[in-house]
Amino acid sequence: MSGKSTFRIHVLIALICVVMTLMLAFYAKQIAQRRGEQTFSAIVNDSRDALTMRMDSYLLSLNSLAAFYEASDFVSAQDWAVYVEALDIEKTLPGVLGLGFVQPTDGPELLDLMSDVRAGGEPELVVHPNTGRTNKMIIRFIEPLPLNAAARGLDISFEANRRIAAITSRDSGLPQVTAPINLVQGRDSKVGALLLRPIYDHSPIPATKAERIASHVGWVYAPFTMDQGLNDLFASGNGSFAVRVEDAGNAIFSAGQPAVNSPFTRTQTIDVYGRTWTVSWSGTAAFKEAHASYLPLIVLLSGLSMSFLVWRYLRMLTNRENDINALVERKTRALSDRAQQNRAVIENSVFGVMQLDSDGIVRSANAASCAILGIEKAKLMGRVLSELVIEDEPCDGTGMPCAAHAMRDGKVCKLEMQTKVWRRSNGMRVQSVLLRDITKEATSLQALTDTEERWNLALQGAEIGVFDVDLRKNKSVVSETWRRLMDIPLDSDIDTQAHFFSRVHPDDLPVLQAADRDAILGNTPRSVSEFRVRMADGSYRWLRSDAVVVERDADGTALRLVGAQTDITALRAAETAIKHGEELLDLVIERAPVGTAITNGHGTMLRANGALSAITGYPEDKLTGGHLSLMLAATERDSFMEEITALRGDTHETYRGEHLICCADGEERWGLVKVSWAFDPAQAMEIYIVQINDITTEKRAARIKSEFIATISHELRTPLTSIKGALGLMGTKKIEATSGPITRLLEIATVNTDRLINLVNDILDLEKISAGKMDFNLDSIGATDLVSVALESNRPLLLKSALTFRLIDMSGGAHVLADENRIAQVLSNLLSNACKFAPPKTAIAVQISVVDDMVRFDVTDRGPGVPDAFRDRIFGAFSQADSSDTRQKGGTGLGLNISRQIVERMGGTIGFDSEPDVRTTFYFTCPIALPEELTSDGAILLERGRKQPSFAGVA
Repeated sequence: MSGKSTFRIHVLIALICVVMTLMLAFYAKQIAQRRGEQTFSAIVNDSRDALTMRMDSYLLSLNSLAAFYEASDFVSAQDWAVYVEALDIEKTLPGVLGLGFVQPTDGPELLDLMSDVRAGGEPELVVHPNTGRTNKMIIRFIEPLPLNAAARGLDISFEANRRIAAITSRDSGLPQVTAPINLVQGRDSKVGALLLRPIYDHSPIPATKAERIASHVGWVYAPFTMDQGLNDLFASGNGSFAVRVEDAGNAIFSAGQPAVNSPFTRTQTIDVYGRTWTVSWSGTAAFKEAHASYLPLIVLLSGLSMSFLVWRYLRMLTNRENDINALVERKTRALSDRAQQNRAVIENSVFGVMQLDSDGIVRSANAASCAILGIEKAKLMGRVLSELVIEDEPCDGTGMPCAAHAMRDGKVCKLEMQTKVWRRSNGMRVQSVLLRDITKEATSLQALTDTEERWNLALQGAEIGVFDVDLRKNKSVVSETWRRLMDIPLDSDIDTQAHFFSRVHPDDLPVLQAADRDAILGNTPRSVSEFRVRMADGSYRWLRSDAVVVERDADGTALRLVGAQTDITALRAAETAIKHGEELLDLVIERAPVGTAITNGHGTMLRANGALSAITGYPEDKLTGGHLSLMLAATERDSFMEEITALRGDTHETYRGEHLICCADGEERWGLVKVSWAFDPAQAMEIYIVQINDITTEKRAARIKSEFIATISHELRTPLTSIKGALGLMGTKKIEATSGPITRLLEIATVNTDRLINLVNDILDLEKISAGKMDFNLDSIGATDLVSVALESNRPLLLKSALTFRLIDMSGGAHVLADENRIAQVLSNLLSNACKFAPPKTAIAVQISVVDDMVRFDVTDRGPGVPDAFRDRIFGAFSQADSSDTRQKGGTGLGLNISRQIVERMGGTIGFDSEPDVRTTFYFTCPIALPEELTSDGAILLERGRKQPSFAGVA
């Protein structure tokens, strides 16, 4: 057959293959299209059935209400509310805003309706709007009422769609849905409708229209919104389709985005209780993509590839004969060159090649042999090889390598020697010797051995177990560390591969096997997995495996899998603890009764809890993503942001301040705002933690208290001063001598007046401190001078019980940084209390000492001491150990509270030590005044290491 004929046949066969390929591709495309159509039809049918069932569930609820109404002689508003609440419409009837009863009335019946409402104790029923019609359709009951308050009393005949649907339902005796309307319950303009079901005064439903009109009682109805009622029905498609619902050509609901030129579309009309809804479904881009089949393309490409391969195979057969002829010619030339090539290879080989006779004498050798032995070729010929090369292990003459060594340049060189004994055609025994210099290899091998030993020691120290799996035999070689990790004895002779898989937790075994399988098949570069392994004591520990295929055969089949395992039990426990901590933190923030927000470094809120939403009136999703200044009054925003910006980088400092909070409804409330800075390492960003307490009530109470204190100041203090002056005048010698009882009464009145004045003064001082209006003029004052003046001022207190003061000065002339008048007030309070409780004829000790960088003042008496039950509240306002009406010791119970606040405002501390009936000591401390704390103009410098006094809130 000629070459042209053969070529034509080959072309014809290739064309037949191409035509068959095109036919198969077209058929595959048709199959894929039919499958997509079937799937889309099933989705559409499910969606349509869900819509029908939803509307049927609405009607079923109305039927139950109708049965309830018809079965009751009288239904009150409370009965209606209880019944609707039992239906739990929020869960059972999605989209339904409430369930109500519409009562038709004319003029006289309207008066009867109003009388029934008042008689039932119901709130006044306000009929709206005024339609001017005598016949009205009034919503009497609607629950839940808070959501539907606007609908109660509504005359639904005011609007044509509602009125027509109600009349149609009454006349037909069938439920009726209104055309799309705007519901009065909604604040927006979302589309809604009413489902009305008529009620008659007897069952069954009258047969004729006239009878139905005559026996009609009212309607039970359900207002519902299209968005809420239909959204979850069509959401079940998981983004497979877009839907549009129309009523009389008007769109009442739509969801999803249809794909451009989607091949999957359906349009159906559905009768919904007197209305016809047109529903259109269109496949989305996701659905179109999911059902796009690549099978036709695969068939086409595969067929064309096969056609090309067939063409190539036929051409190869044609060329094979020519190739064979050329090969024969090349082989002939090759045989003639082989001998010369062999000689050249031996001569130029890097291995030493020699031939020995039967006596072991060297008869021929190449250049490499001379170089390896360090002998010239002329001197090597005729030498006995055993004199030059010493065998370290016997060579058997079979060609197997054996170790040997020789001396070269005065040094021992390591050799690998192979010997092969053979006979010539004449029967002469000849020995071929192959020498290879392995000196460098031996040195490298020793270094590698040392490195491997160090590596094994490192693996043991790091507790990393190594394994090498022979995938052909499913056997593994493991390191000692691996055995220790698996709790397997080092000398145990077991199938480690099978033993390992038997101890992996059953829940984790599929994960491990899947990771290995993907790596073996080449789907992933590595097999990485984490799993639990059962130990000898029955407990489980977490291990992490990281393996890679290190050897494959020619066709890509994996032969060896090498990897490492580490114990990550502690890491897993730490991750679990972190996760639980994060969950707990989320729970704490969400459930915290304090308004809490987390912002980034620019003040944008990353998260806000429900308490903050309750304070501000903004929903949580509105707060999240908004700026923190959104809640603050405009006049305070800049200063507030400056304050919290100053916290950056300081995790120990907290900002605290009172600010006006602007609520969503325009109301302003007072909030106690606390802000602290932190760094989130997980997100590598700065964050601020903001907490807001609503103190509006407290601020109002404070204002009322201030007004009350002002009233005391004006209404009590001034008259008491006048009374005290009058009593003092009456007690002077200018008044005629009076009788003993009158003199005693004057003394009592004077004492009680002083007590009232002290009470008023204490209350005013307490208010000043709390309001931050008490001035503190700090100066350097001698501690001894302060105490001396106080003792002298309070000396009259000693007379009543024949007491004495005893000063113990251990201050060394130290000065304190304090307000002289306020410290005098504190000393007077402590001395006064000591004089009240000290036994007669005892001494009250006052001690001054220096403790670190503070001066300590102690006032000690030997009175009854502080009761255990009173110690926790001794520094509280109006606190007294004996608070009965018959207590023996006077006082307001404010002195210690005022003293504590004064001392703490000046940077000191106050406390007491009490041993009943033995010794009671009240003490307080003040900072020592150092010379460097005063500037030339007397200003106070506070740059020492001690904690500086806090003057927050002090005017």
